[in-house]
Amino acid sequence: MKQSKAGRLLICAALVLLFAAAAAPAALANSAQPPMFTVIVPFPPDDLMLSLRFTSGSVIGALPLEKTQKAWEAYYRFFYWMADPEPSFDGVVLVIRSNEYNFECPLPESVFKQYFNSFVTLDLASESVSPGQSPLRQPLLISMHVILTLLIEGLVFFAFGYRRKASWIAFFAVNLVTQGALNILLSGFDPYWPVAFVFLEILIFIAEAIAFAFLLDGESTKLKAVGFALTANTASLILGGLLLTFLPF
Repeated sequence: MKQSKAGRLLICAALVLLFAAAAAPAALANSAQPPMFTVIVPFPPDDLMLSLRFTSGSVIGALPLEKTQKAWEAYYRFFYWMADPEPSFDGVVLVIRSNEYNFECPLPESVFKQYFNSFVTLDLASESVSPGQSPLRQPLLISMHVILTLLIEGLVFFAFGYRRKASWIAFFAVNLVTQGALNILLSGFDPYWPVAFVFLEILIFIAEAIAFAFLLDGESTKLKAVGFALTANTASLILGGLLLTFLPF
């Protein structure tokens, strides 16, 4: 019983340290990212092109947005340094062009108030834009990423020979916390997410190694539990990184 209580205390301490340490690099990454404006487009046609048309200030004319495709979503970005000098956003219009779509949407100046990372969602069906993103988008994406990670690490857990119900409960409890925190911290449109991803995975390995060493002692040695944490997080780092490269974030 004493060992169980000590294990719980160590888990709590490790997770607190994880969250505290993770907050710093996440904030640093956000502060370093270039100022940009992003348009989220679900299920866009391949030939879809977006641009911003400015009608006032020092810049007059249309500036194209850079496109990044992630599975069923595309992100069209405007970096503020693309326009030199910086334009006035009074009366700016989003121009949508493809073989199937040809329309324009005025953008309120308020969407550019969040200078470092503002974004809107373009609905091609209704030919309209809305500030921010759908309220269900991030919870769905985070859930998807966590489930995929649990599948990857669950296979490693099984390969290491863990079969007891208590061990699997510990596996899911620890990973739901650590992987949930990882994906929440990485959610958004930070172009420097790979650096934060590697750093956070290292912190998660430390936290999980401590947690599993005590939670799995009824079915394995502490060394085996640490070996599992190292193997699972290495697999998660490699395969999870590849998944994040192709999936929306």
